[in-house]
Amino acid sequence: MPEHIVHILPEQVASQIAAGEVVERPASAVKELIENSLDAGARSVSVEILGGGSALIAVADDGSGMTRADAILSLRRHATSKIRSAADLSAIRTLGFRGEALASIASVSHLRMQTRRTADEHGVEVAAEAGNIEDTRTCAMAAGTRIEVRRLFFNTPARLKFLKTLATEQGAIAEAFQRIALANHHVAFHLTADGRTIFDLPRANSALERFRQAFGPRIASRMLAFDLDRPGIRAQGLAATSQESFATGRMIFTFVNGRSVRDRMLIRAIEQAYQTLIPRGRHPAALLFVAMRHEDVDVNVHPMKTEVRFRNGGAVFDVVYHAIRDRLADQTENAPVATLVDTSAAGCEAPAPSTDDAATGLITTASMGEDAGAGQSANASGDSVANPRGDAPLRLVPDAPNQAAFQRPLSLAYDRDARSGGGAAHPPAPIPMYSRLRVIGQIFAGYIALETEEGLLLIDQHAAHERVTFEKLRRELRDGGIRTQAMLAPVSVELNPARASQVHGALSELRAMGFDVEPFGPTTLLLKGAPAVFGPEGGAKLLADMIESMGDNESGFRGGGEAAFENWLKQLACHGSVRVGRVLELAEIHSLLAELDRTEFKTNCPHGRPVHIQFGRGQIERMFRR
Repeated sequence: MPEHIVHILPEQVASQIAAGEVVERPASAVKELIENSLDAGARSVSVEILGGGSALIAVADDGSGMTRADAILSLRRHATSKIRSAADLSAIRTLGFRGEALASIASVSHLRMQTRRTADEHGVEVAAEAGNIEDTRTCAMAAGTRIEVRRLFFNTPARLKFLKTLATEQGAIAEAFQRIALANHHVAFHLTADGRTIFDLPRANSALERFRQAFGPRIASRMLAFDLDRPGIRAQGLAATSQESFATGRMIFTFVNGRSVRDRMLIRAIEQAYQTLIPRGRHPAALLFVAMRHEDVDVNVHPMKTEVRFRNGGAVFDVVYHAIRDRLADQTENAPVATLVDTSAAGCEAPAPSTDDAATGLITTASMGEDAGAGQSANASGDSVANPRGDAPLRLVPDAPNQAAFQRPLSLAYDRDARSGGGAAHPPAPIPMYSRLRVIGQIFAGYIALETEEGLLLIDQHAAHERVTFEKLRRELRDGGIRTQAMLAPVSVELNPARASQVHGALSELRAMGFDVEPFGPTTLLLKGAPAVFGPEGGAKLLADMIESMGDNESGFRGGGEAAFENWLKQLACHGSVRVGRVLELAEIHSLLAELDRTEFKTNCPHGRPVHIQFGRGQIERMFRR
């Protein structure tokens, strides 16, 4: 057995281990190189890849460039111009700072760097293989830097073996490129893969313009600007209307002080802001920028710098949640009317026709006043916001419409208009005040037809009443408890013997939901009062429906905190609202529309289904070939 079993690794081996942490795949190298360009003040960044990035990654910029000495030194580990002491780690204002990325990339590739400062007559070219500098020479070039990375991972076959297909690696590069471009609308970006243009993004006047460049006009026209500034924390960006959702969360982009991050808390705050607004299992589109004091966030958590740690995560969550939720509360200013959507996966079913309706007490004749229930819209004026890194300001929306024609991306087809050949989208009509529209009548005893200046609007009466009822119940619950109206005489409700003990264990929750109930034997409840919003008529049926919706175990009612109560409120509102199949009198229709106009989040039912859809006048006329 050797005398010494602990030894220091050779520098080359240590560099390759570090490279495995920093450069996980070609997309990691692209991200690090682009971030270096941005730190150098680049206003234009061009990326070219071949073979999914394994054969070639070339990144060129018009940044500040480097001297010959700095270019050589930059390929050594822990060499950086961005920090000088440990104290600098508490106030990092650049995207890169460790001095690991360039050296790590060089250690697992054939790298060639050309760089020139504006003040220098010539540029310098440095060639390295596996981290060892092979050659340096002068070269002719414009000011800036160009780095070519060839044969990535050529000397680490294990890493090369675990790369995905070329298409997958190219897609990962495109996503990393896209995230950086979204956060830097003042910079022009260009990406080509195997000679084909993927992105060609000129400098934009705002985050919204950049979003339109990346995803096309249809989805961009459905984004709402939000902005909430609290002491030490500012959350701003773009959020999709409640009538736009996606099968995955890939359209959620989060940035902290200009840095793209994958933070579960931020994503959870965004998703929770859409609770009861989009169907369960669906996800919103959002572009979130969080600006905060640099000492309040630690970006030195992960080698790839995609994770952060907040000093006060609860405060950050609260600001992000309210910034988006408050903006979604009233989408009438510039939000679009819903288009036809597939509701087959929605969480709220359209109940079968029924004449036994517990909702009669709600729909009564009411005055048609101004909208009194909407929350205050967040700032969407396009005011400039200082970028924490000190470069160009972040602007959410442009000062004036930009008429430049943007080249559409050839991949990442989130925009369905691009695939169908549609042209630029016209600004959608604002969500109307329903009570001010002309009532045409009721269709199929379930849908209210209204005439607008733009065409025909259909309202799902169950979804509309469900939203109105849900918001009333939630407001009462938060104000101290759902009000109960006593019944003229108690009513007994028989329970399934197999579930009776579970129901008895949830009596406090049932009382919180507005049901005045007492045990009356092992398998019976005595109902003395029902939620006042519905009235006492039909209270027993409503209670039976709620018990049935508990599921097969006691956890259907117990536990889960506020989120669980919201789920119960959804069930209560659904069971107690006017059903499809119920014929409404004209006075009842006007009353429902007036109540809906006074309700927050009026465009969607609590399960996320749309309250209304619109057929444009032009669409109708085209159907008749006019």
